[in-house]
Amino acid sequence: MNKKFAVIGLGDFGLSVALSLAEKGAEVIAIDRDMEIIEDIKDKVTYAVRMDSTDEKALRSLGVDKVDAVIISMGTNFEDTILTSVLLLQMKVKKVIARATSKIHEKILTKLGVDQVISPDFEIANKVANTLMSDDILDFISIGEEYSIFQIRAPKAFIGKSLQEIDLRIRYNLNLITIKREYKVVDEATGEELTKQRIYGVPTSTTIVEENDILVLFGKEKDIKKVID
Repeated sequence: MNKKFAVIGLGDFGLSVALSLAEKGAEVIAIDRDMEIIEDIKDKVTYAVRMDSTDEKALRSLGVDKVDAVIISMGTNFEDTILTSVLLLQMKVKKVIARATSKIHEKILTKLGVDQVISPDFEIANKVANTLMSDDILDFISIGEEYSIFQIRAPKAFIGKSLQEIDLRIRYNLNLITIKREYKVVDEATGEELTKQRIYGVPTSTTIVEENDILVLFGKEKDIKKVID
């Protein structure tokens, strides 16, 4: 059975979420006040409707109260975000996710009881700042409560050593999830040697870290810094 979602507010973020969910096979109700946006998306989602999201009867008529989750992404119109969030919570929607555009908005939505508050602008800014500050951090995903999943280049001090020797958990308070490892292949058409990456799988204590390995680690930023500094 396909999952059902409603996306309210079809700016850049809301539109991307709606289209991504639809592409993955979900039933998507897309809601916005701009008819031009509705016309653009109507053939790509299950339903696309121009309406006021603070109208309870209209929401119920679309079955929004029966979906698996509602994503609210109305950008600068925070008053409507609050009213819509409260209404959906009163309707006992399974999961309400709301986008916040400031820290104050984030606190207010959390206090209201929204199940999940997302701040994509802050998360992207934080990611860019972290990757710019260190060439060794290639990517990271914030999990919350100060924890993240980091992809880092294997430090020179680790190369040639086993995971048991490095002892990431005890020495650095980090857990290794997996390793991305480079390998060489020859292009049959051109004869050119190409460098590709594969996932090592589940590393063991005897796994040796090689040059050019990318370590996928779980932990706190302060502990990651101990490894790359």
